[in-house]
Amino acid sequence: MSKPKIEIKEGYVELRVNSELYSKEVLFAVGYHFLDKIYILLDKDGEEIIVYIYPQKKDIDLEKTALEFCNEMMSYGHYFSRLQNNAEAVKSLMQRALFSAAPSLVQEAEEQEIEDLIRELEAEEEEEESNESSDKAA
Repeated sequence: MSKPKIEIKEGYVELRVNSELYSKEVLFAVGYHFLDKIYILLDKDGEEIIVYIYPQKKDIDLEKTALEFCNEMMSYGHYFSRLQNNAEAVKSLMQRALFSAAPSLVQEAEEQEIEDLIRELEAEEEEEESNESSDKAA
């Protein structure tokens, strides 16, 4: 049986987190959430991220704070995974909202795309002409 992931030590808590389950971004978000209650140090040991939790005040229950930290990791982990899964839908909705608020943006985007395509075609034609003239010279 493995050792406990939460160890209450003298004046601090050592929390070992599987880095395959929780990203650094999740830990940073959770840490930011707790900045007014605790001091946080991060370290890494193989596949585990070690979170050292130090209380800012003496009357803080370390075990309860560590468990709250774990709950927040679940919450932020869920949030970031949903955000990643829904990124394309959110992007599409934001584009639609922006374009509906300013229809001229759609026209400008279409005009820019047409200009880019014309430039690409002109560059290809110039390349073909230079290849043909070099073939005739040889």
